[in-house]
Amino acid sequence: MCEEMKTLVSRLAEYLRRSEQQLRCFHKYESQVEGWFKGELLCFLDREKRAGRLHDFSRERQVYIDERYILVDISLQFDVRVSWVELKHWIGRQNNQQFTPSQYFTIPRERSDSCAYCVERLLKIPEDGDKFMLVLFTDNPSSNVWNSGVEAFNNKFSPLSVRSLTNPSDYPDFFFLGLLHVPEEDVANE
Repeated sequence: MCEEMKTLVSRLAEYLRRSEQQLRCFHKYESQVEGWFKGELLCFLDREKRAGRLHDFSRERQVYIDERYILVDISLQFDVRVSWVELKHWIGRQNNQQFTPSQYFTIPRERSDSCAYCVERLLKIPEDGDKFMLVLFTDNPSSNVWNSGVEAFNNKFSPLSVRSLTNPSDYPDFFFLGLLHVPEEDVANE
């Protein structure tokens, strides 16, 4: 399933390259626009479905967890198995303050914008399927900075962990799609 997701995200990256002006503008004006990202993703997924590369998808899928329903941003149906995806848009600067991936990755787990909060929610999904976070980062944070953030998360929130399946060096300077696999607790790292 990770290979299918990596391939899908690679095609999404090509799709987003046409949005250079918008992505640079978000960075310039220090704006997180997760709604825009979700909208573009829906258009892209619809195209993938019509082309026969994706069996189905749904947005804001309701899942019953801890005696209540939660919404998972996107569920993807490749063939038989479902992939659950939480979306984030992170930016390098906001209100004239620099933000690194390490800062985003280590936001306290009690906050709903925390990576740890999202990972815990994904792990609680009772249905089968792989779990992912997909982070649009504007602009590109560089491989060293991104990998330091992943490492900071894994160190701070162990036994929770994420594994980056994409690399900033494969992206242009104006954006990066960080595909993070959230392994099940009883599954060894791939």
